[in-house]
Order: sequence, then structure tokens, then C-alpha cells
Amino acid sequence: MDFFKEMRFGRLEWMILAAVFLGSLAAAAGLGVFRQPAAPLATGTPPPTGPVLATLPPTFTPPATPTAPPQAVAGQPATATPPAPLAPEPTATWFYAAPLTLDFAPTPVLPAAAPFPDSCDGPGRMNIVVAGLDGFSNDYARPARTDTVLLVGVNFAGKNAQILSLPRDLWVSLPNSLPVTEARLNSAYHYGEYYGVAGGGPAELKATLEAAFGLRIDRYAIVSFLAFEQAIDAIGGIEIDIPEPIHDPSYPRRSVPNDTIAIDFPAGRVQMDGGTALIYARIRHDSSDFQRMRRQQQVLFAIRDRLLRPETRPHLPALVQILYSSVRTDLTFEDIALLGCLGPQIERANIQARVVDAAMVEARTLADGAQVLVPKLDNLLPLLQAFNAGE
Repeated sequence: MDFFKEMRFGRLEWMILAAVFLGSLAAAAGLGVFRQPAAPLATGTPPPTGPVLATLPPTFTPPATPTAPPQAVAGQPATATPPAPLAPEPTATWFYAAPLTLDFAPTPVLPAAAPFPDSCDGPGRMNIVVAGLDGFSNDYARPARTDTVLLVGVNFAGKNAQILSLPRDLWVSLPNSLPVTEARLNSAYHYGEYYGVAGGGPAELKATLEAAFGLRIDRYAIVSFLAFEQAIDAIGGIEIDIPEPIHDPSYPRRSVPNDTIAIDFPAGRVQMDGGTALIYARIRHDSSDFQRMRRQQQVLFAIRDRLLRPETRPHLPALVQILYSSVRTDLTFEDIALLGCLGPQIERANIQARVVDAAMVEARTLADGAQVLVPKLDNLLPLLQAFNAGE
């Protein structure tokens, strides 16, 4: 805390720091299966402490992008809009949808969380859903997956925070009377944009989480792969301690369609630029999604550590410029000011990071062979209650 007393940040600087932290937090959530990493990582000799890359044969063919629904044009006769399809064709983000097949438990009733804060000193709680949008485009109106979803809760009176990672393959009911009534959690954003839900993908994602888990979602922050890479580079990269070597024999390349490369991360402390950090967060073939969610949380804390270093302060204006042009969020300036005031007062030990793990879900194979995860609310409820209470 002496560090922050000596720096004498003003109100605007705290707002900037909060925007940077939330934007970077959201960016680290970005994952994907059918996208390719940055081209520079696939050529040349990698640094001694970075990942080792090698080209491998192709492993998949991406699906085609569907034709967009017809749009009204000013000055031309209106045409009848065809009825929405019951099962739309897969898009380039490659989602899965099926007719109603499973019985869902009712929305759990949790003790009421603290009201939304109006003071840095509390009381109050702010729950933010942070999601990474699949792909290297900052067009947030496109129907796309959110392959990683994080819930971030901040308690203003207790000066603590909670991070809860949710598996992307959770099979959930979709609200708002959509033609598709249930799907994987990572496609809720897609359907919100595809079917024109009021508020778009973020609104559908928030409503889905509230209906499935009984949590109040106050705000959202959505970030693309591209924004994540740019943000990490703007703060000079991050450092991560990797406990064990990681190997992925078939990581999809960004520069060469339908091609893959081998990725190897050595054990030890590794300096990562934006492209390398994105690979570390997305890599999955070496382990389960549960392990990957823990790696994503590791990235979040590495970003936090970097932001709090004195030498990062001169880079904040460039980072803020990237975030304001690249992040989709409904956080207001007042919200950012509150978070900026509280953030430096939350010690690392007072940030609880948890994962919805294999004991809290049931692996299920649907009639057509799709493998999904169904929440086991009896096992999941204590975790939801702890998150909601800020414990």
C-alpha cells in the first residue's frame, strides 16, 4: 500500500487504471478452437524462454459463413422477412444447437447480494461478466462465440473480489423466447446477435447466466482476441511462472488456413507478448478445459501484477486508447471511478479465484453424439452462494 501512497494517483488516473485492468481481464478470457495464432510466432527462431513452434499437417476444415439476414434499405419497398430458422446453419464460429432435449433445474434462489455500490467505501457489490469474443475482429455485432466466460464480483465494504470461471460447454437453457431454446453457454452471445435480442449478445449472455445460476449480473465487458494482443503489448508483456511443460501438437494457425503448428511452453518463468499470452490462454490439447480455465486465471493475475508496476504507468495512455476503441462494455465512467478507487485497496490474498470443475458438472452425450456438460446444481450451489456473498 505504501507504493500507492507514494504515487499520488488522481481520480482520472484511477479511472484509467480501472479501465485498463477490466479491459485486460476481459481480454484474457479470449479463447478459440478454430482460429489461428499470429503469423510471427510460426516463423523464425523463438526466444529461449518462449514457446517452440513447428508446422504440422492440417486437421480440420472450417465451416462456411452463412448468408446474413436481409436488411431494410431506405427508399426501397420493404420485403417480407422470412421466418427465423429453427436450427440455423453453423457460422464460422462453429457452434452447436439442438432442439429441446434435457430437463433443466429451476433457477436457484440465492440470498440477496449487496446492492450496487455508490461509494468507494461501500457498502455494495458489483458483479461483472467478462467474456472473450472468438476471432481477430473487433466487430462485436457479429454472431460469435464467447469461448470463455468469467464472473468477477467486487465487494466494496469488504475490499475483496471473487473470480469464477465457467466451462464453455455448459449446456444451458436460453431465455428471451429464442427459436433455439438450449445450447452450450459459449453460444449464448451468438444467438443474442443472430436473433436480434434487445441489447444483443451481451444481454442474452447476462440473461442466460442469471436464469441458470440465480446470480445478479450488473455489467459486462467483451473483448476480442485482437484487443487482447494489443493490450498486452501496450503494457510491455507479462511474465508467468509455468509449473510444468505444456505441449500442443496441433494448434491452429492464423496465418495459414487449415494448417496447424506444434506449441511447447517450457517450465519456469516465461516472458510473453500479446500473441504468446493468447496462445497460452487458448491452448487446450495438452489438458482439459478445467486446467485451461486455471491458466486463464493465471494470466489475469499476471496482467494485474504488470499494471501495478511503476514502470507500466507511462504506457497507460496507449493502453486506454486501445481499450476504448476495442472493448464492448456497459461500464460507465462512474463505475470505472468506483472500481479505480477500490482496486488498489484489494490485496492479492483477498482475491478468490475458483473454477466450476468436473465435480460440479455431469458429462452428457446428446442423441447426435455431441458432448456437453450439464450443471449439477446440488454440487454447484455452495460455490454460487459463496460467490454471491463475496466469500
